[in-house]
Amino acid sequence: MQVGVAFHNLALLREALTHPSYANEHPDDPTPTNERLEFLGDATLGLIVAQTLFARFPDVQEGRLTEWRSQLVCGPTLSRIAVDVLDLGPWLRLGRGEEQTGGREREGNLERAYEAIVGAIYLDQGLDVVRDFVARTLHDDLEALTRDPDILNPKGALQQIAQDRFGRPEYVLVMADGPEHERHFNIEVRVAGEVLGHGSGSSKQEAEKEAAREALPILRARLANHSQSTADPSGQRSESGI
Repeated sequence: MQVGVAFHNLALLREALTHPSYANEHPDDPTPTNERLEFLGDATLGLIVAQTLFARFPDVQEGRLTEWRSQLVCGPTLSRIAVDVLDLGPWLRLGRGEEQTGGREREGNLERAYEAIVGAIYLDQGLDVVRDFVARTLHDDLEALTRDPDILNPKGALQQIAQDRFGRPEYVLVMADGPEHERHFNIEVRVAGEVLGHGSGSSKQEAEKEAAREALPILRARLANHSQSTADPSGQRSESGI
């Protein structure tokens, strides 16, 4: 586990990692479940992300900031960070049934553990340390957002670019597998009938976002090349298709 914070009260960290299923199977363990810390961490995280976006993007309007905040604190984002940045999965305290059904990889468990850790750090060391923790763990996502504001809403960006010339992108389910509680989806996105991107994820929405994210630079590059190749010496564009 790579939380990167030296807790004064380790009991708070233990609580942040304790799933309700563990408490149900270990009634003699006095450690509370992480549900209350998750509640506190969710509110704290929302405030910090809102402050960060407000300061970092002074020219962006409220509606866009709200959209970005929602994408940064959503389940798929936080569960990915919990795995890729913090390696939380092996450290979750789960009941036997939850463990046997893939609880260490379950998006909801990982998201809630991340939020509970935010709450635990806040109680243990205060808002400034939490702010540093969030800035570190969300660093790559914030940097990506700075480079490309469409990265958090690739479906909307792809539709905006494609619809005037080609119509709405089409998302096609290629495959869905896994047990009902842990489905995995593979989706491709087509523009004017051509497959431009593939995506996979634990939900259709996340798979569609990944496919759109892959398709965006391809479509942008083709439109840019088309504009260059169809410009006449006077600078006028032709009306031919791609």
